[in-house]
Amino acid sequence: MGEPAITVVGGGIVGASVAYHLAERTDAPVVVYEQGELASATTFRATAMIGVAGPAPYHRMKEYGFRLYNDFFADPEAEPRYRQAGRLRISTTEHGARELEDLVSSSSDSSKYANSLVDYVPGQRLQDRFVLPPLDTASVAGALYRPQYGYVQDDSRTLGPRELAMEFVERAREKGVTFETGTEVTDIGIEDGAVTDVELDEGETVDARAVVCAAGPWNGELAALGGFDLPIEHIRSPVFALELDAPLPYSLPMIKSHDSSVGIHPKRDDTVLVTYTPVEDERESQLDPSAVGDTAPDGDRETALRVARELLPILEGADLVDEWVGVGTSTPDGKPIAGWTGVDGLSLAATRAGIQYAPAVGDIVARQLVEAEPTEFYDAVSISRFDGYEDGRTADGERLR
Repeated sequence: MGEPAITVVGGGIVGASVAYHLAERTDAPVVVYEQGELASATTFRATAMIGVAGPAPYHRMKEYGFRLYNDFFADPEAEPRYRQAGRLRISTTEHGARELEDLVSSSSDSSKYANSLVDYVPGQRLQDRFVLPPLDTASVAGALYRPQYGYVQDDSRTLGPRELAMEFVERAREKGVTFETGTEVTDIGIEDGAVTDVELDEGETVDARAVVCAAGPWNGELAALGGFDLPIEHIRSPVFALELDAPLPYSLPMIKSHDSSVGIHPKRDDTVLVTYTPVEDERESQLDPSAVGDTAPDGDRETALRVARELLPILEGADLVDEWVGVGTSTPDGKPIAGWTGVDGLSLAATRAGIQYAPAVGDIVARQLVEAEPTEFYDAVSISRFDGYEDGRTADGERLR
């Protein structure tokens, strides 16, 4: 019988990053179990935006990701592509414009716009500052512009996160990581407060020296197998693909409506993606991710397309050619949960912005598992920061028992 492996559950971009970083730090066997195909669920449905912003230390986590992605793009193993686009957050009301202006003028180290190049532009100045012929600038009262924002893309549904995830996969495979697809983990064995094994859907039990929950919206179910409730909520986020009559002869930034949470993403010259993130009181505390299909609720579709067409009238004649629904993971403070839990050998890798945080989350989990190093981000990502939770460690990584 071989040496028990470090088991990673989930083959999306977060799980692949964990596997890659583990392989960089240990010769111990690492196995990734994915119930479907690699990067085919939450990662595949993401709009793949990346940008550096936010309060310390979260912006440093994103900066780590940018450095790693720069290395990947310089010498790729898969076929990811990146497009620098910039991002406009706009409001069509005077009240919303004042809110946007206040966000910049009162920006502090705790602001979501901290450590970001961000500029407030009054609506009447948009045409002085940008070439935006399809945008109904007359209806815009004010906007925030962030230049250091872009997205990855490939030929799949005009998105690109799968190819980025495969960068982690291919590099991990080169270092000996095994990826098992079509295999579900149905139970986690725990004895005396420590992980012992995992049970697979074929009924097979496999010894495990550690288990990392990196299964996106399925992390709640996995954590329950480990004996605790993970403090997460699910967010249903539909995406609508509109095909233009003719390719745009110019590029556009990503556009986000401050008033309605509708996003417009010109991912290709002939295709625009429209997203909608439900407001807080429309969100659902828990969903069965497997039961969420690729048809959005009628109300979400109506709201998203109406707002998008009001802002970009050229979309009036665009055909709705595809739609799908992503299920996001939201923690109580909106930030990642990564690393140790109160069960020895059971670690978490839970985050909503997987594309942006996956590199740092993978590095944090690997350092903790292999070297018992809390990392500089411990206080920011440990589950122990939430009332009623503990991770069984002191701040310097020593076990409490």
